[in-house]
Amino acid sequence: MDLNFIHGSDFHLGYVQYNLHERFLDLAHTFKAFIEYGLEHDVDFILIAGDLFEKRNINAPTYLQAYRVLSWLQGECKSRGREPIPVIVIEGNHDLAYHRDRNSWLQILDSQGLLRLLKSSHIDGLRLDYVDVGGCRIFGVEYLGAFILQSIPLIGEEIDKINNDSDRFTILMMHFGMEGRARSEIAGEIPYNTLLQLRECVDYLALGHYHTRYEYDGWVYNGGSPETLSLNEYGIEKGFYHVAGEGARFVELTTRPFKHLSCQISSIKTPHELSLLLRSMVESEAPINSKLSPIVELTLWGNLNFPKKDIPTSDLKKIIADRFNPLHTDVHVKYSSDPYLPNIRGMSREAIETKILTEQVLQDGRYRSHVKQVVRDVLWAKKLALQRAGEDEITRRLKESFEEMEAEDKGHKNGEIEKLSFVKGDPG
Repeated sequence: MDLNFIHGSDFHLGYVQYNLHERFLDLAHTFKAFIEYGLEHDVDFILIAGDLFEKRNINAPTYLQAYRVLSWLQGECKSRGREPIPVIVIEGNHDLAYHRDRNSWLQILDSQGLLRLLKSSHIDGLRLDYVDVGGCRIFGVEYLGAFILQSIPLIGEEIDKINNDSDRFTILMMHFGMEGRARSEIAGEIPYNTLLQLRECVDYLALGHYHTRYEYDGWVYNGGSPETLSLNEYGIEKGFYHVAGEGARFVELTTRPFKHLSCQISSIKTPHELSLLLRSMVESEAPINSKLSPIVELTLWGNLNFPKKDIPTSDLKKIIADRFNPLHTDVHVKYSSDPYLPNIRGMSREAIETKILTEQVLQDGRYRSHVKQVVRDVLWAKKLALQRAGEDEITRRLKESFEEMEAEDKGHKNGEIEKLSFVKGDPG
């Protein structure tokens, strides 16, 4: 069947990053760019997989941002003589209403006919909400927090029951984090293997929550936040997915640029030396090619050799301003000598762990020739431990793996001895 839809999430309208009104407006412009793209590519529907808003209790200007963009879409569709493009949304953890309020702001927009909010019901078991658009059936489940893991089997059963052998292309929208895709352990993460029970009944799992882009096996997609919302996201491509005849394609958005600078300060003795170091550093950096003034974040990491109050923050910001003409400069001090700090921005937790373990194994030397296997086994053991697997099972598997490596090394050694004996003409 012909598919044509876009899938985004985590727009966080209303977030006033660095207390800058410009950033408040940037997020609205990005949301409109996403909606405009859908209109210009004549999509059949638009998916927003949670966290349209930054806060549950948004203010009037934030509500107006969403209202005006969604109203604009309806007006443009009417002026072009086409039916309104359905905007189908679920609630993320930032969108959920407070218990006392009962209704979220997404429900208000739904009541105004500007979007279609999908909400599951948990009275007398799980009941899924869905909407049919053309040959697609879209299910949606709001953010469930700690209940997500136990809900996965119920969701699969409910989809099977509703579809009843239907041949519609089935989409499921959810809001949660996949295991290994954040830089730290977070409650409520879902291992990929747990999702496999949905594989038979879901053709496209549209995720939101984590702000980094990832995808699995051609059916699980998370576009991440379309804007850079924290230092941890520096260097990560930002955008959304467009699903059409050729499959899912990631579309990058043009947003305000971010620049991250990092200085190791352990060897710096005076504030003046620090200023000289930064000036030398920024002079070697290429200028930023953008119509929008960038956000620059400077991290000073290591052991500070003079009082923190003596850091020449004003001088450092002026040096950066002369080179990059930023909208805003933020200066951080990290009291750490961790050599990985400046090199891991934008990396997933799994990638960071792999990098560190690989370098540790290579440095140790004993299992240098088996570095990939050792790293894989250690990460595997960690995942089993987090899933509360038995200690005996983990120990047995690691023991088997290391015995395999030792046997392989012994075989290579014997082979080298035989080769050497042959070369020397030893009759054996």
